[in-house]
Amino acid sequence: MNFKLHQFITLTVNFLIGSFFFLFGVFSIILSWSHNLQNAMIQFISENRWIFSLFGCGCVVTGISIVIYTFLKTKHRYVQIRTGNFSVALDENIIHQYLEPYWHKHFPLAKIPYTLNLRKHSLEIIADFPPLPLIEQKAFLEQIKQDFSDLFGRVLGYPGDVHLIANFRPPDPVDVAKN
Repeated sequence: MNFKLHQFITLTVNFLIGSFFFLFGVFSIILSWSHNLQNAMIQFISENRWIFSLFGCGCVVTGISIVIYTFLKTKHRYVQIRTGNFSVALDENIIHQYLEPYWHKHFPLAKIPYTLNLRKHSLEIIADFPPLPLIEQKAFLEQIKQDFSDLFGRVLGYPGDVHLIANFRPPDPVDVAKN
């Protein structure tokens, strides 16, 4: 199972926000029709101002956290390519659009988790590959080196270094037992 922290946080925050607005909506509907609940709410707010203030502070902190998280996760990252007098900014999403089909071509049944790090003069790709026999790993990595040289150099015009940090997962014990 691919576990990505940002997906977990996004799902949790969306669930909490959705639940909050649903419950707040139900409470508001009931509050508008119940005079006893209206009086109890007025009495609660006037007698427990500090609890109401803490609730407000919690909402403010949660809102600021969501805004900051959203800003950080949606910010596009670019790598600057300078060749001679020309300069081009390459968006990381374009690189992802090339890598996803590449991984799928080599491992059609597996989702390849990878991370792309943009450095000043290099790209770093950290990938977690499915199990491959040791003999095939070296040939596969050589093929990737040639393909990346062509992709990043010729197709995208990236003159810097592309570093691949590869990890091959160990074979599943169930699969080893079958053989």
